Amino acid sequence: MIGCRLRLDAGSSFAEEVAGLVRTLSAKAGLTARQAYWLRLAADEITTNIAQHGYGGRGGVIDVEGAVEPDRVWLRVEDDAPPFDPTGYDPGPRLAADPPLRQEGGYGLLLALGRLDGFAYDHVGGRNRNTLVMRRPGAAPAGG
Repeated sequence: MIGCRLRLDAGSSFAEEVAGLVRTLSAKAGLTARQAYWLRLAADEITTNIAQHGYGGRGGVIDVEGAVEPDRVWLRVEDDAPPFDPTGYDPGPRLAADPPLRQEGGYGLLLALGRLDGFAYDHVGGRNRNTLVMRRPGAAPAGG
């Protein structure tokens, strides 16, 4: 297993660090350009939402860890912000409004998480834990 780790300050600019970690893991896992793009987008959405909404722009710690396994690459993003389960986010009310009346924003999580092969949220030891999974090319689907 090949692994990488980052500790980010949510009050500073960290997008390049997250992108670099995803690039490294994606290359080692042999992900396609499309898979690497969606994994990077999802990691960026999760970390940015934690910094902006979870910590309210006041700063805090975001831990990012990732690894390449024989069948998949995964990223785990943990933080100490108030509990928030992205899988429970419902963009339905925004989407139901007529397009000219829709609020800006709020679609990134829906878009990014929908392109992953797996996503899980847990609240463990007082921390939010988001796990993002992308299956390696040629790997059999889970359970198959």
